[in-house]
Amino acid sequence: MRNWSWAAAAFAVLILQTTSFGFFGGNLFFDLPLLFIYSIGLFYGAKAGLFCGLFFGFLQDISSPLVFGFYLLTRGMTGLGIGSIKEMIFKNNYGYHVLIIGAVSLVLRVLYMAPALWEGGFGASLLILYLQDTAWYCLGNMLLVLPVTRILLALYRWVTEDDLTY
Repeated sequence: MRNWSWAAAAFAVLILQTTSFGFFGGNLFFDLPLLFIYSIGLFYGAKAGLFCGLFFGFLQDISSPLVFGFYLLTRGMTGLGIGSIKEMIFKNNYGYHVLIIGAVSLVLRVLYMAPALWEGGFGASLLILYLQDTAWYCLGNMLLVLPVTRILLALYRWVTEDDLTY
């Protein structure tokens, strides 16, 4: 029964990500589903990270009209990659988490640059604005990775603890 709490946490992440548009005047400079996928891959491994990445990627592709399949591919590969290297990451050293999610965010934004600039035109001013948004996006994810990972770590420990009811 405790495993259903992950579905509730995923639903809460989606609600927080989609309803926060009204609270910010510009673009969102964080990606809660990416941080959730990172945590799942870190705690449960490559298969769970891949499944979680594909799930969130599919939902983001449905809501994103620009390039269908981009989020499905990149989120799935992120979950698989983080799950594959989970044994090499020191889970109690939070500096690693900040650097890893910053690098992943930067790679995702660089990959998304081609379709975004294709639709908007290849102007120098658009490129500068895109790079500025990329810097804010990476910084926002780097700042939020610690609280999100700590909350999901507490959920992970609660789910995995033994339920001894006699």
